[in-house]
Amino acid sequence: MEKDTFHLGSSKFLEFIESILVPAERYPQQVLLSLSQIFGFHRSIFWIADKHGNLFLPITLNVEDRLIQDYVSYYFHHDLLHPQTAIPQNPSRNALRINDVMSDQEYEQTIYYNQFMRAYGNYDEMGIYLKKDGRLLGCIGLARSKQEQRFTENDVRLVESLSRTIAHTLAIHTHADELQKERVLFTAHSQLSSIGIIIVEPPTHIRYVNPVAKDICAEWFLGKTYTNPVLAFIQQHMKNHTVSSPATFSAPAASTLSLSQQAITIYVQPSVPTHSSDHRTLPYAIYLIPKGRHSGMSTTREQEPLTHLTRTEGRIYELVQQGYTNQLIANELHISLNTVKRHLQNTYRKLGVSNRTELCYKLKTT
Repeated sequence: MEKDTFHLGSSKFLEFIESILVPAERYPQQVLLSLSQIFGFHRSIFWIADKHGNLFLPITLNVEDRLIQDYVSYYFHHDLLHPQTAIPQNPSRNALRINDVMSDQEYEQTIYYNQFMRAYGNYDEMGIYLKKDGRLLGCIGLARSKQEQRFTENDVRLVESLSRTIAHTLAIHTHADELQKERVLFTAHSQLSSIGIIIVEPPTHIRYVNPVAKDICAEWFLGKTYTNPVLAFIQQHMKNHTVSSPATFSAPAASTLSLSQQAITIYVQPSVPTHSSDHRTLPYAIYLIPKGRHSGMSTTREQEPLTHLTRTEGRIYELVQQGYTNQLIANELHISLNTVKRHLQNTYRKLGVSNRTELCYKLKTT
């Protein structure tokens, strides 16, 4: 009999693991659905925790929206199983019931039960704490009415086991989300920089290049046919400046070249070896710094909008000021008419105008 019970439990556990293999945006809702369909926990809330242990972004199953509003507005202060209250007193536990921390007689005298739980038809509660490497990532609250069976010791042992799997997957999703936010932030700032930025994975695989770097490389090979001017620029720079293996750099390397009568400083930030056994290196960075520019922001308010333009956008800006048409600009810069239009649209957006007329007016007023 015990063998059959274990087999059933193992079967359900595997079913649960397979059921929550979903994309990050569906993960909390799917966890709640699987807890309901497979284990019979039909009323639940999945909270995400910030780095300070505060709960936010509740996802619910069979729970009223008004309950969440009341809880967040006031009653979370009285929740005996809130992680900020329960975890310091029970640091080794990943699941707790109401009667693990208080007797029924005491519980039924509390504000939390009389004014909150009972008002929504709930009686018993169990908290599942999703922890990874000592950090609280989230929390799942389960509730049952007085007419339903109370949460048992077996329920606690079950969700204790499930919590480790849920937390592990949540940690993966959380890490991926944090990396994505950092990537978006880096891209947003680098797009506005007046410095060219190229991120290269050794030896010459381009991971990222910002608009300024694209323009500098394109101008460097102006009149020549290259499928990828950025790659050609890197290869030529490495060859001309004996940069054969960025992974071996012990200090940043810098050199200066002349580009259309303008000095460009090339600054190479070396790779950092990883501690893995395959001796791989992290990507290295190449910064292309036009003479006189040390950051992506101007020191004066009048110059600030123009520093947000790429080199090509700035050149087109100047030609518009001189009265050039789009076709004449294309001919002058040896680029297509569509490319001119695309750069103009970017310029409009950066300068806060919507068309060429407004741009020309802005030129005259500034």
